Parts: sequence; structure tokens; C-alpha cells
Amino acid sequence: MAVWWSAALVGGTGCSDSRDRDRPDPNAPASRAARGASPSKPASQPARGIRVDTASRSVWVPVRAARQGTYAELKGAIEYVLVSEDGKAYESLFVTKHTPKEIHEALSKTGLPRGRAAADGVGPRGKGVRIFVERVQDGKTVRRPIDAFVVEMKGGKPLAPVEWVYTGSAEATDPATGKRVLQASMTRSVVGLHHSDPSVLVQNPRPEAAKENIYRANVKALPAPAAAVWLVFQRVMPRIPPGTRRAHVFLSGRVQGVGFRAFTQRQARLLGLGGFVRNLRDGRVEAVVEGPAEKVNRLLAKVRRGPRPARVERARVTDEPPEGDLKEFEIRY
Repeated sequence: MAVWWSAALVGGTGCSDSRDRDRPDPNAPASRAARGASPSKPASQPARGIRVDTASRSVWVPVRAARQGTYAELKGAIEYVLVSEDGKAYESLFVTKHTPKEIHEALSKTGLPRGRAAADGVGPRGKGVRIFVERVQDGKTVRRPIDAFVVEMKGGKPLAPVEWVYTGSAEATDPATGKRVLQASMTRSVVGLHHSDPSVLVQNPRPEAAKENIYRANVKALPAPAAAVWLVFQRVMPRIPPGTRRAHVFLSGRVQGVGFRAFTQRQARLLGLGGFVRNLRDGRVEAVVEGPAEKVNRLLAKVRRGPRPARVERARVTDEPPEGDLKEFEIRY
């Protein structure tokens, strides 16, 4: 089902539904939409607000092209793909009237959880999203990866398409209201090109993004200033091997201060499983593990016993749909 979100409805009383079966399925890389081909019927112009399609795990955000070269001292450098109005439009490719909160809520409808922004030399971590620019040209809907609209300062080549990282923006206290809000709501930044701004909802995963002033707009590809287009966010769903199990575990008893996390990580890595383990403030240990069901079962049997100093009084295990996003097993803090 496709859902249209208006600015008032996202933060208010509800939303209205709209079927749009003629739009191509953007979920498969080999689809016509992903190759930039036109669907059988042109898409409407971006005038109805944010659109969420939970079936294809995609979100359409109406945007307009930002004017480039506003400040000569920037020498064409840009820091953002998308900002909201009152954000740094002079350093962005696109601007939207919708707030970061509205976009965050729409993306959450696709099942995207919050990740972690890049920090201390470590790149962003979270679920992957593909970003496209979609517009109508000569009566046909055309879609191109957002990467094609960004050029390297050195070399002058457009970026190759990659999966961007949904970090979701951390919460902070708004000094004006004293309320907890998304950092992005204060900075008005939505999609960042550099790791220097952790407030954005989506970050550039490229290692060179740790540096600043390395990108500029591909003005030859960019729509005319103020031109209305769609920015499409498509959640990437990895292929899950048959027989994969994902288990969410909560362990109670004497499980902290006894080497439980290190024990769990060691056993999980020996089995080649992905996931994480962490201590909770209430004294419990939480773990998420994913991999072949037989190996997950073996790990669960081990953590129910724990290391020698531990005493597990209760283990609550819940199965969740595998997502294929846990490649290594780590200790989280």
C-alpha cells in the first residue's frame, strides 16, 4: 500500500492512502526503474507531500534543486545532498519544505532502525538505502542515482552508486524549548556528504567523506534551480540464505561484571555468527545473533550457561525476521 503524507498529517491526525500501481518496482536493482527506464505511465509532479510505499520499502520526498555557486568563497564545494528549508541550502544539491522529523517518520515506516553516525575515525553504521532523483522528462519518468549528481573536486568524475547509510540522527535537547528532538530538526540537515555533521538522517559511507570540501555539484546533470523533482529513498534488503535464524536474547541473573559479553563474543565468532551483545542499565545482558539456525542454537545453549563466574537465572529468547545486516559479532556500549 502506498501512503501519501502531507506536512500537516505527518505530525498530526492521520494520513490518506493512494494506490499507484503504475509506478515501477524500485526494490530490485535489475528493475526498469533502477536502470532509469520509464514506467508505462509517467509519475505525477511532486506536489502531494511525502509518499511511503511499504511494499517496496521506498519513500518519495518532493524536493527542488538548490541554486549553486551562491558564495564564491566556497569554490563550489557542497556538504549536503538534501536539507530542509532554513538549512544550508547554499551547500546542498536539493531543498525540501518537509522537516527532518517528517522524513524520519516516513523512513521509519519502511522498517529502518536508527544506526550510528560516523565518529572517531569510524564510518557510519546502519541499514543501507539507495537514493535516486526521479523526474518527468518529455512525458516519461526518469530515475538516476543521486551519486551521479555529485562530482569529486579532484578528478572531476561523478561518484559511482553506493548504498548510503541510514543513521537516523541522534536526539538532543532543544535549547529553545528544553524538549528532546532529533539533532537534524535543529540543523535542518537530512542527507550529508561529509562525516563532520553527525546530525543528518543519512550519511555518505565513502571513507573519503571523513574529509571536507572534496565534492561539488554536477551542474550538467542537476535540474534547473527551483525545479521540482522527487528524491527517492529505497531501503536495501540483502538476500537471506535459507535456514537463517535471528534471535533476540535477554539474560538475567549474575550476568554483568563476570566477562559475559567477552564470552558471548568469543563463542559467536568461533561459530561464525553475526550480531552484538551489550549490558543494560537494569542489570541484564542483551544479545542479537543471526546466522545458520543450527549454529545459533548452539550459541544460545552456551549463553544459557554463560562463563563460569556467571549465573543465568532467566533467558528470554525471541525470534525475529533475519535481515542479513549483522556480518560480525561485536560488543556494544
